[in-house]
Amino acid sequence: MKESMKMTLFVERHMPDGRSITVPCTIEVLSKEDEDISILLQNEVANGLSRDIFVTSSESDLKRFLSDDGLAVGARYEDRLICLRTAMTSPEWVKESLMECNLTPNDHSNCAVSGFCVVDKEFRGNNIQFLTQFYAENLVARKHDSIVTTISPKNIFSLQNVLACGYYIISIDWLYGGFLRFVLKKDFYPAHPLWTRVHSTIPIRDIKKQQNAISNGNVGYKIIRRPRGFSILYGRVAPA
Repeated sequence: MKESMKMTLFVERHMPDGRSITVPCTIEVLSKEDEDISILLQNEVANGLSRDIFVTSSESDLKRFLSDDGLAVGARYEDRLICLRTAMTSPEWVKESLMECNLTPNDHSNCAVSGFCVVDKEFRGNNIQFLTQFYAENLVARKHDSIVTTISPKNIFSLQNVLACGYYIISIDWLYGGFLRFVLKKDFYPAHPLWTRVHSTIPIRDIKKQQNAISNGNVGYKIIRRPRGFSILYGRVAPA
């Protein structure tokens, strides 16, 4: 699954002195040789972020993403890693992660679990999150039929990105030692369509109402801005 071609991108680099310039970068699968730069990028991006927003992966887990247990996709500029996206792919690790998300592994068989995505601040605004997401999915979907991820309700930017990539909110729970998270899933080969003509619009802060919508068979599929804040659109996945 880890064999892949490099993809070249031409993106804007925004330098601290105010200059911006288009530079060539590559997207590729990372290996064990990239452990040090992967740890460095995650720590640089996570520095100062609350665990309520972003839970940093341990060095042992980062190394595991770069092993046969996982997948790590990176974007490089020269010898510098500017984006890192990870996923858990081994059955044992996926099962552990699903249980941490309070999901029953048997209900999500043949699933992968997304880890995290971080981008160097000089290269933000280039949609590298989307590009690495779809690049990684192309590899994950060769052996898995779906992928699960978690996002903090306070991390609006990441939530918008993940929903725009076709994930649906399937539960909301307190995870990682007491932090509220949306749990989202993307089926690569869904059995039924999502019905959006009839939907519910629920404020993002109204967790109980969203949980009730989910328990009644609905999924969250889009975030919108309203005068009083953000809301999530919920619809039903059902046969035609």
